This record gives sequence, structure tokens and C-alpha cells, in this order.
Amino acid sequence: MQRQIQENLGLATDLLLHAEIGTVSHEAPYIVMRTPNAPDYFSGNMLVLEGRPAQEDRRRLESEFARLVGAPPTIAHRSFAWPEEEGASIDLDEYAAHGYDQSICSVLVAESHALRSTAINDAVQVRLFESDRDWDDWARLSLTEMPDPTGEVSLRCVQFQRSAYRRLIERQWGNWWGAFVDGELVGSLGLFFFGPIGRFQSIVTREDQRNKRICRTLLTEVVKRTAGARDRLVIVADETYHAIRLYESLGFVRQARIGSLCRAPSRAHSGATGLTGALI
Repeated sequence: MQRQIQENLGLATDLLLHAEIGTVSHEAPYIVMRTPNAPDYFSGNMLVLEGRPAQEDRRRLESEFARLVGAPPTIAHRSFAWPEEEGASIDLDEYAAHGYDQSICSVLVAESHALRSTAINDAVQVRLFESDRDWDDWARLSLTEMPDPTGEVSLRCVQFQRSAYRRLIERQWGNWWGAFVDGELVGSLGLFFFGPIGRFQSIVTREDQRNKRICRTLLTEVVKRTAGARDRLVIVADETYHAIRLYESLGFVRQARIGSLCRAPSRAHSGATGLTGALI
């Protein structure tokens, strides 16, 4: 399993990042991610599996999750991830029938020397976050990306991420950048470094500013200013996300895939309805 994780730069950098804000432990055959001070942070309280689970594994995996990660009332969700095979599609009906949301993310990697120059939006100012106001604006922007922007779980998740990212920045793991138009935050991203590898986090553009080269400008400027000497840069994005084409146009190529399953607390007893949870 260690080799599979190391070769999947998305999972590998996820674990490196999480080790700095929570805990990561090896409980064969799993890797256990926990965030004790944020129990409803779905992607921070998770079991990482060796590979895609079988349909008949659901009850056993839920039992293992409860034993290794936690159980209600402290931990009310169930969340799993694994390195997914290239070209494979997920069809886990048994999990969907019991309230699980399933997804596949692409791990995109760019060699620093292979990044392409591109046209940018000259009206966009790109700069580091420098005040609490910047982070307040980031929190509001991040909440709009949540399945339930006004829900308590979403609010707690964003507040935890805000604190965690700022601690990483204080410890000089990386920085957070914003794209501003007329002084207003219209896009942002984080970039954290592990030796020769840089990992982007939470790339987002305000909805009313999309298709205006905001993200393109932000990525281009951040790479130009901070990542020129790095060997590889990593982005992880849902395979259905429209921005993947943008990342590829800049020189990122698909290196691996990550599969995931998550059952949100509101779906914990809704298996008969076929409703799905949402992965935060």
C-alpha cells in the first residue's frame, strides 16, 4: 500500500498536509486520518483503503471506521478514499443505496519546466493574503462552494480550514494567494511545499467572475512568483469539474486518480430512500 500511495501524488500530499493539522497513522491494511478537534470535518476523519472496496465490504468497513476513526455521537459520518485505477468507473450501488456519495478525482501534475505561458486578465491583482479581512472574504467565498452553505457543519468546516491553513502558513509550509478586482476578492488558492513538490489547495473563483480568466491569471502569477524552482506541482480536482481543461491547458497532465465514498450525518439512516450525502 505504501508504494501505491507514494506513486499517487494526490493522496501522498493529502497525507503530508494532514499530518501537520491532524493525525495520520498506519493500521494495516488502512491509513487512518483523524482530526480530533474537528470531528465533522469529513475529509479529515477518514480511512484510506488499499483499493476500491467491494460491494459486500460495506458493513465491515463501517465497523472498521467506527473502531479506528470514531462513531456517533462524536463522529457521525463515514468517509473512505483509495487510489483508483486508470480508466475505471465507480459503480458501487450497495453504498449509494445506503446514503453514500461516490466520486473520482483526477491528480494533475506539472513539471515546472513544462508549464505554458497563457493570456491573463490584466484587471486582476494577485497578492498574498495579508489581513483578517482577506480571510473573512475567503470564508464567505468558500461557503458558497459548500453543498449546504448555511449549515452548521459547513460553517464549522470552513472555520477549521481557515485556522489550519493559517497555522501552516505561520510555520512556513506555504502561502495563500488571492485574485482581486477593484479591491474585491474574486478568487483564491493555497500552495504548500514538501521538498520539490508543491500542492495546490482549494482553488476557487467567485461564481459571477467565472470565464473571465480569473483562475488562469491567479495560477499563472502564483507559479511565476513562487514555484519556478520546484520540480512538480500537484492539483487534485473532481473529474466532473470544468476547470480540469484549464489546468491541462497550462501544462498539467493526469497522473493518477482518487476514488472516494462519503455518507454525511444527515444520511446516516436514510438508506431506504437512496439519498446521497455530500463530501466536504
